Amino acid sequence: MNVLNSLASGPSTLADFLSSSKEQYLQDARNGSGKAKEWTVVMGNEAGDLDSIASSIAFSWLRTKVLHQPSVSLLRMDRDDLNLRAENLHALALAGVSRPKDQLLFVTDVTNYHPFPSHKFALVDHNRLSSAFTPEGQPLVVAIVDHHADENLYVDSAEPRIITPSGSCASHIVTLLSSLTVEIPPELATLLLSAILIDTDGLKPGGKAIDVDRKAADFLLPRSTFTSSVNMLETTDAAPSGPVFNPEFIQSLSDELSTKKNDVSHLGPRDLLRRDYKEYEFVLPWHAAEPQIRAGLSTVPVKLEDWAVDGKLETEGEAWMKERGLHILGVLTAYRGATKGKRKREMAWIIRTDTPPTDGFDFDALTERLWSGLEADSVLELKEHKNFAHGTQGPISVPELRVRCYIQNPHATRKVTAPVLKAIMEAET
Repeated sequence: MNVLNSLASGPSTLADFLSSSKEQYLQDARNGSGKAKEWTVVMGNEAGDLDSIASSIAFSWLRTKVLHQPSVSLLRMDRDDLNLRAENLHALALAGVSRPKDQLLFVTDVTNYHPFPSHKFALVDHNRLSSAFTPEGQPLVVAIVDHHADENLYVDSAEPRIITPSGSCASHIVTLLSSLTVEIPPELATLLLSAILIDTDGLKPGGKAIDVDRKAADFLLPRSTFTSSVNMLETTDAAPSGPVFNPEFIQSLSDELSTKKNDVSHLGPRDLLRRDYKEYEFVLPWHAAEPQIRAGLSTVPVKLEDWAVDGKLETEGEAWMKERGLHILGVLTAYRGATKGKRKREMAWIIRTDTPPTDGFDFDALTERLWSGLEADSVLELKEHKNFAHGTQGPISVPELRVRCYIQNPHATRKVTAPVLKAIMEAET
């Protein structure tokens, strides 16, 4: 039996499918016969949030089971990093994936392969292939499903190439599934619904959810493992299209997931920095040498004064920057204020000057460009941080770092900040 027939006919549940595809992919990668090149590797972004995980799992299922193209979902994190996000573990358990560290394929499972054993990739929840997955020869991005800013890449190779706004990338995957009129496993519907709810604050009116998210949730709920727990009502002419379900259940599930997501009390500064992290590479056309630099953005659901004071921002930030080889680190905090529980956001930026990307690199020019570009942006709406304008170091001094902290527009997420940073770094003048 070949790979495709085995995957298509054998696994009967989502967990079985994941275990089987992982085992067979690694077997093909190990034997060196070139069979791994028949596979499409489906990846979310390196932040490893539930949206990326659910979208990559669902798209690999769709390509394998419906399009008859053997595909495997790859999580771009270390196996042990799965513990950093309790909401992921909970949602996977709800979807019957009870042993995710054994059943899922992690980047650490393939780091020993040089070059990378596959050359076909499908990108979900991001739309630029990381250089870490570039094998010998030209990699082929065969599909993209995303809701971030379009970087205008792979326009001739990706099919589908869906890059359009939504609260959750999973909603676009659901739109594809619904258009194919396929019967999806209840566990997969549960996983996708969980991702949509956690990304849209439970489809809260006036929040991140838009029509595609609401339609996706309508499609998923009656197909999920939650069906028996939900009061499904008949649709009437006066009601919206699609199934009408008990909003109390949706709110309860959303609160359950959000509570687990927001409980990071057991995490120290390093874990907070790496828990929800994305990395970018920029070529600087405004610099004479046109060097390439690396920047990282960490989203932290805790305000600075609760974890970063007395120099922890600088010392822990520098250690993380050295580990990742960064020149710039942005730390984006998001939390609820003590008064009326309103959402608030801060930004802390660190420039590390001890490892220049090229001889004679002008860090003064980089610093001026970054600070002035961020402060001038009309969407970020930055204001000098009252307590930590120039960092939290206090008596601790880290001379090779340059630090600025701001209060920002509470609605401007990393999805907004990343394109701003890219524009600042890649501007011609």
